Amino acid sequence: MELLNNLIEGFGYLAGFGPIIAIVAGVVLGILAGAMPGLSPSMGVALLVPFTYGMSPQIALILLVSIYIAANYGGSITAVTINTPGTPSAVVTSFDGYPLTQQGKAGIGLGISLVSSTVGGIIGTIILIFFSVPLARMAVKLHPAEYFALAIFGLTTVASLGGKNWPKAFLAAMLGLLINTIGIDPISGVKRFTFGTYRLFDGFALIPALIGLFALSEVFTRIEEFKLEKGEETKYEKTHWPSILDYWKLKFTILRSSILGTLIGIFPGAGATIAAFLSYDLAKKFSKEPETFGKGNPNGVAAAEAANSSSVGGALVPLLALGIPGSASTAVLVGALMIHDLVPGPLLFVERPDIIYSLFAALLIANIVMLAL
Repeated sequence: MELLNNLIEGFGYLAGFGPIIAIVAGVVLGILAGAMPGLSPSMGVALLVPFTYGMSPQIALILLVSIYIAANYGGSITAVTINTPGTPSAVVTSFDGYPLTQQGKAGIGLGISLVSSTVGGIIGTIILIFFSVPLARMAVKLHPAEYFALAIFGLTTVASLGGKNWPKAFLAAMLGLLINTIGIDPISGVKRFTFGTYRLFDGFALIPALIGLFALSEVFTRIEEFKLEKGEETKYEKTHWPSILDYWKLKFTILRSSILGTLIGIFPGAGATIAAFLSYDLAKKFSKEPETFGKGNPNGVAAAEAANSSSVGGALVPLLALGIPGSASTAVLVGALMIHDLVPGPLLFVERPDIIYSLFAALLIANIVMLAL
């Protein structure tokens, strides 16, 4: 009953002009940040933190959280349309989203990614509201051995995505690990594979690497396919959006991926990318037609988008309940909270429940605004 009363008060706070403007502005900026290859949800949130200095703590957090959840969806727009994921987690969306576009079904891919993101975000927020403290207690009991097992689980999942070509997928994962060893070791401080070049001290940044792998490869492919003698006029055809029946067929995939994405989001450091990969792999295993994944199966798009959006609610669980950021974006939110003299953790629920529950209400409304926009 107390939870319900606090939540009603949270919605009451959002009835003002300022909070609504903050949500709408945050969603618009978040979608733009997510859709631009090179920016990520964490970068989008970080860029807007300085603009919140003069705002009240509630408005500032509502704006930043709205950016966070919308940016997670925004990456799917470019992933589906031009095979250039705007965010790391949108890489999984491109597996089936871009083949849909190649088949002339871009509207199907975009529609499914939007609705899946919205439903996933709402389910993640509901789980955050009702189970934040119990789930945080469970996560804090995990030891290094469990985190190591989770990492191995994630790597084997990448290998299994290769299907019959699993050795190639496994080698790709090992190559990624090898590339990640370049730079200064975070524990011992040893310089690894830097070859005396200071530019390699920090290793390779994830976003530029993703742009190189996905965006540039797509550009080169287009150049190879382009022939000057063709000279054909580009034809634009009206694309169709999914019907209610199309969404209904995906209900179990969206629900399963939303719950899994929230649970993975709770683990500090796991984040939306791992959630998307695991959910995609699970959807493939549950499918009656696993061979269609990677060729434009709507379940692949739904699984990836529901998981990465629901991971937002999961990542906020350890942040708000324990003061431990669950992802890179929530790590930026820790700084934003401290700028406004707020210390994330259990005491925040006691000392400033108005901020916590207005944040919960803003998450729910931000998802609805994202769907409308």
